[in-house]
Amino acid sequence: MTDGVKSERTSAQRGRRKFLQSSSRGLAFGVLASVMAGGGPGAAVALAQAAGGNFGPKRKAIWIPQATGDWNVPIRQGQRDFCAMVGWDYQHIGNSVYSVENHVEQVNNAISASPDVIVTELESVGMVPVFQKATSSGIQMIIIDQGVVDEAAKLKLGIIGEDGFVSGYANGTQGATFAQKLTGKTDGMIVFGNGNPGAQLIDARQAGSQKAIQDYNQAHGTNYQFAAFPDSSFDDEAQSIQKYTAQMDQYGDNLVGLITGGNVIPIVKAIQERGLPPGKIAAGSVDIPPAHQHAIGGGPAADQEADRHLAGQGQDVRRHHVEQKNGY
Repeated sequence: MTDGVKSERTSAQRGRRKFLQSSSRGLAFGVLASVMAGGGPGAAVALAQAAGGNFGPKRKAIWIPQATGDWNVPIRQGQRDFCAMVGWDYQHIGNSVYSVENHVEQVNNAISASPDVIVTELESVGMVPVFQKATSSGIQMIIIDQGVVDEAAKLKLGIIGEDGFVSGYANGTQGATFAQKLTGKTDGMIVFGNGNPGAQLIDARQAGSQKAIQDYNQAHGTNYQFAAFPDSSFDDEAQSIQKYTAQMDQYGDNLVGLITGGNVIPIVKAIQERGLPPGKIAAGSVDIPPAHQHAIGGGPAADQEADRHLAGQGQDVRRHHVEQKNGY
């Protein structure tokens, strides 16, 4: 690779990375701006007043991710920027270990603080009672990242987030494509790690990935098999690495790909721990938080873009499907 090509590629990677960060911040910014405008006939007036610097009464917003982590840093940045601009108080709380019970507890803690707005996920029907509690207390609930569509509709709330099946389909297509390209095999196992079994978004990504691999087989005459397992990738990296190395040991030479619905770092570390040389299997994810960006920028990784639709914003954004061009 020439210095000129390397420079051009590095510049492009930085440009895509900056776009992703700014897109997440912009989305978070727009979500809270919608609260200020409201949904009634006065929304246009409110937005016009805001454009002139009249932001209305001071409010307090609390963001509660279903599980804390660096994946939501751009969201927090966008929310902080908005709240600073309009003079709102802003708080971020959460638990790094995911469970519906932990998530409910954090929302209850937020309700006790009497905010005007709570931004969080509705990833499980188990979240519905605490949503009802918040709205009955006069708190505006906003669903972002993921939500159970039918339950959100009953609560008369929209969902601002991706179509998990669509992003999962892109994930599975890329996984199968790179599995064939890197291994040269037309059969073998592609394993999917699910960090939050039962969570709407990750389960949808899993279903999309599986369907894509089935469709790839039909279109290309391959016979890749799909298997999914709970990978603990969102709350215990060391355990997740062990789980991935166990998958590698179980399937041995029959393994052609490792993909996930979230955190790809345990996959990368498991492959490194097993000393697997570049060019052996495919690996990837639909997500691109800072740690994934660092892996792309700091190693031999190339990125394949996957469309992710942001429902409620009416726009497509490009997110990276992390793939190691020369190995994993």
